[in-house]
Amino acid sequence: MARTLVFATLLAGLCISPPALNGKVSSNSGASAQTVQQTVTRATAYLRTESAAWLSSRTCAACHHIPMALWALSEADRRGYEVDKQFITDTTETALGSVEKLMAVGLQANPANPPDPRPMAAGVNIGAAFMAAVGSSLLPLEPGQRDTVTFIADDIVKKQRGDGSWEFFLSRSPVNESQTTDAVWIIMALQADNRPGALDSRRGAIEKASAWLANASPPDNLQDKALGLLLASRAGKSRAEMQTPIDEILALQLEDGGWGQKADMPSDAFATGEVLYVLSLAGYTPADAPIQRGIDFLVTTQAEDGSWLMTSRATPDGSPGSSKLLTPITCAGAAWATLGLASLVPNGP
Repeated sequence: MARTLVFATLLAGLCISPPALNGKVSSNSGASAQTVQQTVTRATAYLRTESAAWLSSRTCAACHHIPMALWALSEADRRGYEVDKQFITDTTETALGSVEKLMAVGLQANPANPPDPRPMAAGVNIGAAFMAAVGSSLLPLEPGQRDTVTFIADDIVKKQRGDGSWEFFLSRSPVNESQTTDAVWIIMALQADNRPGALDSRRGAIEKASAWLANASPPDNLQDKALGLLLASRAGKSRAEMQTPIDEILALQLEDGGWGQKADMPSDAFATGEVLYVLSLAGYTPADAPIQRGIDFLVTTQAEDGSWLMTSRATPDGSPGSSKLLTPITCAGAAWATLGLASLVPNGP
């Protein structure tokens, strides 16, 4: 990936709307628009049910269950799909309504509790960064919710290191995979503080972080390439300027039409949905053959409950292995798949 393309500017997110589709997604695809729309509808039902159950049973707004699910549901709503808007509204308030609510869902340490002795407690709460980053993609935030995003951004700035980076303590692949992927989410969280004049106050932190990221040596994996392209798209880069990372991503497409998280992994919904979403921002549509194939992969591999089969890459302590709890990666995979499909195939005539 060309390092300069991950340099984030101070511009707001760029959304490129794909054309409406009739009948077939394309003449070369086996999936009709109606079939894709049914796939998205099943996925949104799964995300709503699963994220509600997680929040209720664990009182935890984890990256994979609440921010990612809310982002996917909001994008589906924006693209014309019928979703539970009250759930989006209520859950956004539960997670972002105030600093106290942020503490209640585990995205901010409660000073009334004993200090967390783990080194990671001194770092950025990446779940809070996810929540702030997707906040601007949700329904218009209430004043108190915007204040909470500001609180998160302030905490992020305080914890930024002199070289522009942040400490990275725990990898829970692929949701927070590496120091560089976390940095992308943190930069987007800083950009989400959209109060009048806020962007100016964040300018130095964003520029330092972007410079560090541009000169970092990220792992040669799909997600670093995809999130770099996401930042470039949000920065308003042209298709020509983004062509090198686009070509690198397209070269990783597998024979079944999907993408795998790593070179030695099979295609899955997390990687494929993520790629389809960022390529849609770069101007790709279902008329492009790689997109057609990626859509078909997701349509044909969805489970009856609206999710996709996923394989865990990390144990709870972050070491390589297989976690017994698969709902986090399953929910995150369904969220990316929903983002990718809904952005490419809106629900409408």
